Amino acid sequence: MTGNREEKREKSSPDSRSATFFRRNIAVIAGSGAVNGFGSVIISTYILYYFVSIGGDAFKFGILTSASTMIQCFVFFLGGRLADRYGRRRIIVIAAFYAVLFPILYALIHDWRIFFAASALSAFGAVSSPASHAAVADSVSAEKRATEISTIQVVSSCPMILSPLIGGWLIETYGRQNGFRMACVFVVATALVSALILLFLKETIRPRNGQKSRGPNNFTVSLGGLSANASHSLVSLLFAYGLVAFANALISGYYILYATQVVGLDVWHYGIIVSLQFLLIILLKIPGGLVADRFGKKKIMIISILTCIPFVVAFTFSRSFLEAAITMILLAVAGMYYAPSHEALQADLTPREMRGRITSFWDISGAVGAILGAPLGGFLFQTISPATPFYLFAVIEVAAALLILVAVKEPQRAEN
Repeated sequence: MTGNREEKREKSSPDSRSATFFRRNIAVIAGSGAVNGFGSVIISTYILYYFVSIGGDAFKFGILTSASTMIQCFVFFLGGRLADRYGRRRIIVIAAFYAVLFPILYALIHDWRIFFAASALSAFGAVSSPASHAAVADSVSAEKRATEISTIQVVSSCPMILSPLIGGWLIETYGRQNGFRMACVFVVATALVSALILLFLKETIRPRNGQKSRGPNNFTVSLGGLSANASHSLVSLLFAYGLVAFANALISGYYILYATQVVGLDVWHYGIIVSLQFLLIILLKIPGGLVADRFGKKKIMIISILTCIPFVVAFTFSRSFLEAAITMILLAVAGMYYAPSHEALQADLTPREMRGRITSFWDISGAVGAILGAPLGGFLFQTISPATPFYLFAVIEVAAALLILVAVKEPQRAEN
């Protein structure tokens, strides 16, 4: 009898209760992400296509992306401090309900200038990004961090398989503008449901309720609290992420224009390709996380970056649906392993009490890359040739891979 009581106590030990608590948190984060992603991908896939129809062009879209991201830079900085001082949950929930407003506005807008202004306002919702990343890092185990982050991303991505098909069907059936606006109305519902799910999120740190956090409040001083190797690796890792973000911003918004204007695809066939990308990502991302945890996150990041390059270049030579589909799908498969490996390695290097602030600098490095890359990509696409941004992408990716290879070292013992 005594032995049985002891076994029961062990089963209900603090570690066991903590594991259950974090598993529930992971389920809430993944579930909310799945619902939100299902809707938001419809907008993100076709936003440039719609923007052109209301008077915009590729270069103006690049300026729009740059302006919105510039706002996000300041918002990320604030969000990181709020996440470490007041806790993760509060800021995540408030930002989720704030995001419900913008699909409503997009559905009512008929001019690219007003669309520009609405997009700039939506950028303030990014204040929750550091808190969201920190909550994920806090809620997964250090031993299987890349695998568990990949699993969350896979669950969140599952409904996205259908999103491009739904958006493409609406645009083909009801026209470029009316179809996009109908999609925005649908996204209002998914954004609201996603925000309601987040009400079940539990806090992962003890909020300090406005008191000064014990950790340092600027990047240089924050790194001073780390070992020399961790500090040097974090700086290099964040700078490499900025290069990757810059490279991706050069081309990410312009795939649909290249596919429709150069390759000759219609919107429906482009949507099929994007859906197939999501399908393969879902099938293969978790195995990639397992490999990263076992053989090293740094290796996986370098391999992911370098294997993207030939597929991006090959895409510029596509002149049929089959050629574009093969290159874009292989590109998605090659690139999908970078983000979870980076997020896991960054968490390995960063103590829990500093994650909100360090994550804000991760977001800022990516934002700076997008600020520079998006308008440059639009300018090159429009004035030199549609293929030029894709070639510049290849050069920048090589530089990012070399930086990670030379300057980033994985810690012997990951932070919890």
